[in-house]
Amino acid sequence: MKRKIFISLIVLVVLLLSQYKILLTGYANFFTIDDPTHGVNAPILILAGGAATRVPKALELYEKGYGNRLLLTTERSWNSKIAHLFSTNEQMAKRISQELNVQAELEVVPSLKGGATSTFDEAHDLLVFCSKEKIKHLIIVTDSFHTRRALYAFKKVFQGSDIKVEASAAPNEIFSEENWWRSDRGISAYLLEPIKLAVYMVSNKNVSYIKND
Repeated sequence: MKRKIFISLIVLVVLLLSQYKILLTGYANFFTIDDPTHGVNAPILILAGGAATRVPKALELYEKGYGNRLLLTTERSWNSKIAHLFSTNEQMAKRISQELNVQAELEVVPSLKGGATSTFDEAHDLLVFCSKEKIKHLIIVTDSFHTRRALYAFKKVFQGSDIKVEASAAPNEIFSEENWWRSDRGISAYLLEPIKLAVYMVSNKNVSYIKND
C-alpha cells in the first residue's frame, strides 16, 4: 500500500512538473482583466507608475475610439529635495505621445492629499473628479498583473455611485503571462501581487504602505 502511494505521488509530481507552463500561465491569467468597451467615449485613465507600458496602451485605446479624454493621476513625490531630477507622470506621458506621434491632450486629476501613494488613493481622487465632471464610465489602464487589484480598488471606492469602471491591460516589455517566471521582475510582480490583493480585500481605507506599481 505504501509503495502504491509513493508511486502515485511520484507520478503526480512528474505530471505537475511537465505541465508547469500551463499552471504558471493560468496563475498569471487570473490577475489579468482586459474588458474595455469600444465606442462609449469614456475617459481613459492612466494609473501612475509604469509609464513606458501604460501610456502607449492608453494612446492606442484613444486612437481606436475607446475614449475621448486621457487622464493622469497625481503621484506623490517620495523626496521633494530631488523631485526636480525626475520626470513627472505628465512629462513622461507627453514625451511618449510625441514619440508615438499621437495628438492628444492630457488632463491631470487633482489629488486629495498632495499626491497618490496607492491605487486606493487614485480611486478616491477619481471618485471626486468623476462626480464633479459628471462622468459615468471610466476605463483604467495599468499593467496586466495589476489590473485585477486596480479594478477591485476602484469598484470598492466607487461602490454606491453609478459610475461604471472597466480595465485595460497594458503588456509589459519584459515579461508576460506566458513567461513571467523567467525574469526577476516578472517573478517579483506575480509573487507579490496576491499579497497586495489580499491586503486590499481586507482594507476599507487608503493603503498608503503599498506604493503604486
